[in-house]
Amino acid sequence: MIEYEINGRIITNELDTFFQNWKSPPSTETRSKLLTGSYLVITARENGKLVGFLTTISDRVMHAFITLLEVLESHQRKGIGRRLMELAISNFKGYYDIVLITDPDKGGFYKKLGFREIYGMHVRDYTYGRDKK
Repeated sequence: MIEYEINGRIITNELDTFFQNWKSPPSTETRSKLLTGSYLVITARENGKLVGFLTTISDRVMHAFITLLEVLESHQRKGIGRRLMELAISNFKGYYDIVLITDPDKGGFYKKLGFREIYGMHVRDYTYGRDKK
């Protein structure tokens, strides 16, 4: 059984099993900052083990940005990501915008939850967050 928690606590090293297929995975330091800098964190746990999570930033009035939705590969296609998104959307009910950025192959998932494509711009730097040596 999966248990969900709004503003559930995540210990940084619990994220070691996530980001496996990222071109430039965040460093331990960056993961720690990500957790402390998030406005809303929603966790999904199975028998106490973190199997999915969602993070957001927000101005707390009008705009929310879903920064990460991650589910372990072994737990994908079981409704965990959908439930994390439903909880986030309900938390931001009444906000003017709930925004996210995703890869094109994931767009269909978010469209099923009511998201629409919009025009946007970004700069991506794959050298961010690497451990400084």
